[in-house]
Amino acid sequence: MRDEINRSLVVGGMKVDKAVQQVEDELARWKCDKYMHLTRPVEVRDSKVIGLETIFSRPTQDCPVPVAVVFVYFRLDTATGSLTYQFEEENVQHEVDGQGLAPGMYEFWLDRIIGDKLQVRQLHDLATSFEQTRLVPPPTMTDEEVPEHVSIALEEAPGDLVRQTSSGTAHTAQGSTSMDKNASREQLQEKPDLGSLLANIFDAADEEDEFELTHREVADLLYATPLGLTDWDIKLLLTTATESETGRIEYKPFVQAAPEIIEALLKRRAAFEERMAAQGQLESPVTMEAIELCYGEEIEEVARATREAFGDTDKAGQGTLTRHEFRTCLMSRIERLSLQEVQMLMQMCKEDELGNVPYEEFPLLLQQLRIDSLHNALVETDVAMLRTHLILLARRMGLPSDNIMSIWELRSVLLNADQLCLSRMQIHVILSIVHPDEHGDVEMGYFLQVCCTVIPWMFNTALFAEKAAMIAKEKADAQAKQELEELQAMTTSLANKKRGADEEEDQDTQANAPDRDAVEKSLIHVGNQADEKIGRNQPTLEVKRFLDAMKSEPVQACQLSEAELRGFIAEAEIDERGEVAYVDHIKTWVPIIFELRKSRIYDGILAKEWGPGEEHLVNLSSYEAQFPLNHSEEDDSRPGSASSSHGRGSKRGLRKSIGSKGQSGSGQHGSAKRALSRNSSRSFARSDSQSSVGSEFSGSRAGSRAPSRLG
Repeated sequence: MRDEINRSLVVGGMKVDKAVQQVEDELARWKCDKYMHLTRPVEVRDSKVIGLETIFSRPTQDCPVPVAVVFVYFRLDTATGSLTYQFEEENVQHEVDGQGLAPGMYEFWLDRIIGDKLQVRQLHDLATSFEQTRLVPPPTMTDEEVPEHVSIALEEAPGDLVRQTSSGTAHTAQGSTSMDKNASREQLQEKPDLGSLLANIFDAADEEDEFELTHREVADLLYATPLGLTDWDIKLLLTTATESETGRIEYKPFVQAAPEIIEALLKRRAAFEERMAAQGQLESPVTMEAIELCYGEEIEEVARATREAFGDTDKAGQGTLTRHEFRTCLMSRIERLSLQEVQMLMQMCKEDELGNVPYEEFPLLLQQLRIDSLHNALVETDVAMLRTHLILLARRMGLPSDNIMSIWELRSVLLNADQLCLSRMQIHVILSIVHPDEHGDVEMGYFLQVCCTVIPWMFNTALFAEKAAMIAKEKADAQAKQELEELQAMTTSLANKKRGADEEEDQDTQANAPDRDAVEKSLIHVGNQADEKIGRNQPTLEVKRFLDAMKSEPVQACQLSEAELRGFIAEAEIDERGEVAYVDHIKTWVPIIFELRKSRIYDGILAKEWGPGEEHLVNLSSYEAQFPLNHSEEDDSRPGSASSSHGRGSKRGLRKSIGSKGQSGSGQHGSAKRALSRNSSRSFARSDSQSSVGSEFSGSRAGSRAPSRLG
């Protein structure tokens, strides 16, 4: 089965998803009711023709994996609007509203192709012994073999119960017990539940009875099964499957949990569409050009870092890695990729016949991930679901009764937010705008306000389109200005002298600002001065000394903004001894800070003031009754609840942030120790554990995990 292209892709001014809908509208006119079908976009030709394929089949309870299917290939020319199709490998090209099959002949055409395939299969007898066991229908149950609970229910039916037959004739229950038994057997066989259907499909695909399938096989089965899920939701479902180092999935636990997750995914998607319709919002299409304008340099840096990891692993230079190796390389760059991004990239990457992943097109995968995440921001754009998800994560990490958590704990909350497809840079930006107090503590209600304000902004497709258009205009204006200056310089020496003076002034300004290497050397020198145990292979500082060092005069001379300094401190990794490996930390995050300075997509967010009490912070008091921040009513009435976050913030001195000058208190060390009592973000992010998306959806899981993404 060919890989499906992204349905949000825009080809010739038309979204691929709209092309799929146009094909579905045409198929509805065919009236092939006895067949099931699946339409998938598979290719783009000449930047204007969208290729799609529709698979027709007739699965049954006895044979959930059809022996024969029919492929119909559609081609939609976005330039002319022409839609053509052909059956299988036939040479005849049919055109919609042109030369094609007569009405009522479509189902006959499908029957003919299916019949030919079955006849060829019968003549050549290509079925394996395993397939023969799957193709033999199960024995029909006799009256004695009807399950006891069914027989009792039928025999105890009241005499006045009336059953309406298909012809409209009424029969009493007493006179139709045998018919009811047959109808019950027929209903059990023809309408299996989703769990049984998936179990039958996966069992039929497991020809060797190994109870394992490759990731590609599991993905193909899910895409071929009419679950009603979008491409993004199927990928989310796949993230819940535990994958071994060999790239294989033990499918029985996955199949058992899948029906509940599928139901939650469908409900969440329906709620999102209803919310968009109620608000009268139209999703703005996100193009590759817009992604390149807004995230081009960021994606380039991520690709460069991962390319180094791929090269170190692929010693033979084959251009492919196993799935486990590919994932390990991505996880080795956790300062560049979030765990959420890694999970989705593992579902998006292509595989060859051996299950290996080619990594040369990794930058395109990143671009596609940014497009898909913007088009599928179901939780990111819903304040109620977003707030609930973050509270559940904070509780899981041990949210104290006073609702105060350290900035390092809150970083772990964002890194573990597997229901949000936040990029690693977006997480860093959020940490940069949050204002901790002088101890590094943050009130949870205030943190929720910041996240529930900025994350919906980040994933608003209309705002993103406006920002991309603004960046494009600025680049065009800058290029036009440069061309005009060059033209003037050729015609007049005065303009040339003026341009030279301006360039000299700009060079002087840039010379006064420390460059990246100078900032790194200055910060390492500050760390060495504060390090009493200098000379070790891995220089470290206690958290208190690290914070004190970051408030010294030499650090101020580095000309880092308050937001940059807050983000730099929040990203510090604290080991089990309560110490920070400051040299590695500086060499990792100073380059990222300088990259962030060049980014235009985040400048609007970083330019705002995000302290407690700011007017543009969303008011979350109305959500407290729906899902309280604290478990008990007593805690809900405390000043630290979300409804009164400003009061506690002023008492704890939140306005006196880490990014400003001042002496640190003795509470810093205690705050860091409390952060160490829970799982550190690095140890969690480095683990190969799969997404807990299923636990968020499941109502049968333990404790606080019960509420789903639907809030």
